[in-house]
Amino acid sequence: MLLEMPVALAASYRSPSQRARIITEAWGCGELYCPRCDSPRLEPSTANTRVVDFACPNCAATVQLKSQSHPFSNRIIDAAYEPMRRAVEENRTPHFLALYYDKRLWRIIDLTLFPAFALTTSCLERRKPLSVTARRAGWVGCNILLCNIPEDARIAVVSNGRPESAVLVRRRFRRLQPLEGVAHESRGWVLDVLNVVRSFPEPRFRLAEVYDRAEDLRTLHPGNLHIHEKIRQQLQRLRDMGFVEFLGGGRYLRKS
Repeated sequence: MLLEMPVALAASYRSPSQRARIITEAWGCGELYCPRCDSPRLEPSTANTRVVDFACPNCAATVQLKSQSHPFSNRIIDAAYEPMRRAVEENRTPHFLALYYDKRLWRIIDLTLFPAFALTTSCLERRKPLSVTARRAGWVGCNILLCNIPEDARIAVVSNGRPESAVLVRRRFRRLQPLEGVAHESRGWVLDVLNVVRSFPEPRFRLAEVYDRAEDLRTLHPGNLHIHEKIRQQLQRLRDMGFVEFLGGGRYLRKS
C-alpha cells in the first residue's frame, strides 16, 4: 500500500475541502482493498451517492471514507441523526474508514476500519438542532462515538505511517463477522458487554465485575429489565466467538 497521495490531481482546485476530497478519494481508488473478501481493490460509488464512497466489485461491501488532517478524537461528525439511527437498526450502514493524513506531505498517517456491524445505536450521539437562523434550521445531526466501539472493532489498516498486512486486517474483520447477520438489538448488547470486558485492567475477571457495570448497560438499553440475564447471555456469545474463556466458578479470561 502506497501512503503518498496524488496531490497533483487537485492542482486546479482552490477550495481546501475540494482538494482534500479529490486527493483522498483518488488515493482510495488506487490503494484501498476490501476487508470482507480477497478483492485487491474498491471501486468508487456513482456520483451523488449518499453515505457510500466505495464498493467492492466482488462482494458488494460498501465503504464510507472519513478523512481529516488532524487526529480523530472520540467523535466523528456524521449525517442526520434519525436516518443514521434507522440505518444502524436496519443493518444498512457501510463500513467506515477514518483516515488521518499529513497535509504538508499529503501522506497517510493512520487509517482505521470500523466494520458496519460494530456500529450500534450506543455509538450514536444526537447533536443539538441547528438554530432558527441557520439555513437548515432545526436540522439534527449525529456524532459517532468512537469510545463506544470496542477495541476489537477498531481495525488498524495503517498505524503511525506503517501499513498493516491485508491478511491481518481481514483476519481481525472476520473474527467479528459472525455479528454481521445478528439483529441490531442483540448485536448492540454483545458489543457493549465486550466493551465492558475490554475496560478491565486485567485479562482475568469475575462475573460480579461485569454485574457492577449493570447500570451503565441499563442506560444503553433502558427497555431491558433483565440485565444480569442479558450479561450472562452475551458472555456466552463472546465465548463462542473466541473473545473470552470460561474458567468456572464465575471466573473468565479475556483473550487477545
